[in-house]
Amino acid sequence: MWKELLRLIRERLFPASIVSIKIHKNLVASGSAHSAGDILNDSLSHSWVIPNAAGEPGGSGYITKVQAHTQVESQTFRIASQVYTREPTATMVDNAGAANPNEADEEFFEDEIALPALLSRGDASYTVATPSTVGGLPFAFTCEPGSRDLYLNMITLDATTFTAGERLDFKFKIERVKTVRD
Repeated sequence: MWKELLRLIRERLFPASIVSIKIHKNLVASGSAHSAGDILNDSLSHSWVIPNAAGEPGGSGYITKVQAHTQVESQTFRIASQVYTREPTATMVDNAGAANPNEADEEFFEDEIALPALLSRGDASYTVATPSTVGGLPFAFTCEPGSRDLYLNMITLDATTFTAGERLDFKFKIERVKTVRD
């Protein structure tokens, strides 16, 4: 009973805030094809980043919705988003086979969010993951001390074809949790 009362008081004094954060990249798409298990990226060395996922350094929250959108029509592949609390050391090269999480990154690997297959509508394709779909949402996270960011490794779960430079957008709905200091 006391724990429930304390939780209610904490929620009243420190309400969660809900934010929507959009990130995008223009894929390298070297060779214009991705095999199942390949990395989706525009860079040879950097992860996707959700800036300010937490409301404060070392803060926590929940990812409650993930949307993916591309300007490429007729795409029906699935995407997995591996979530880390710091930049992973494994390769982030577009079209390379994913080798994550590896032993060096295990401590910072939170989990993976699997998105439903993309749907094609007109000149674009999209997908949405919510608590009522596959994917493991809501997804709890706690950022590293001194950081508010989350790092992502996007992996295709099915083969697909992209033209170099095609845009891939992600939008994350995040419920930030206010940290109560003792």
